Amino acid sequence: MTIHFDRMTESEIANYVTWLIDDYAKDVARNYQLPMVLAQEESTQLIRDLFPDNQPGEGQTIVHVMNGNTRVGILWYAFQAESNRIFIYHILIEEMYRGQGYATAVFEKLERVASEELGATSIGLSVFGTNPDAQRLYKRLGFQEASIAMNKQL
Repeated sequence: MTIHFDRMTESEIANYVTWLIDDYAKDVARNYQLPMVLAQEESTQLIRDLFPDNQPGEGQTIVHVMNGNTRVGILWYAFQAESNRIFIYHILIEEMYRGQGYATAVFEKLERVASEELGATSIGLSVFGTNPDAQRLYKRLGFQEASIAMNKQL
């Protein structure tokens, strides 16, 4: 499978940021048992800090994942020069394209970009506990658990 990355335009990034705040708040509320209002506040603060003026911070890249002219997903990552690694903030494969190998292709392409173009020596990411499909994918791709956060509902 051949995919390519197309950088988002400024207006596309602004729309993505708006969508991401709400999407991330839902995950935060579900995973940390927070009221939606609090999760929304936390999500807004975090995303706004990472996107000053609705644009990505230094070293960050946001791309459409493309198969020909068809957008199949989104990837947001940053090269962290001080640790010489890539950190993946968000990967999304659109629902209708899941299970077809696109996520694997994204990681394979990103690994090439990371090592050959940026000289990175590792890739890191975080995954919510309520996303076992992503956890299985990441383990299959060679990622190892570095920490585990746990919560208990009272």
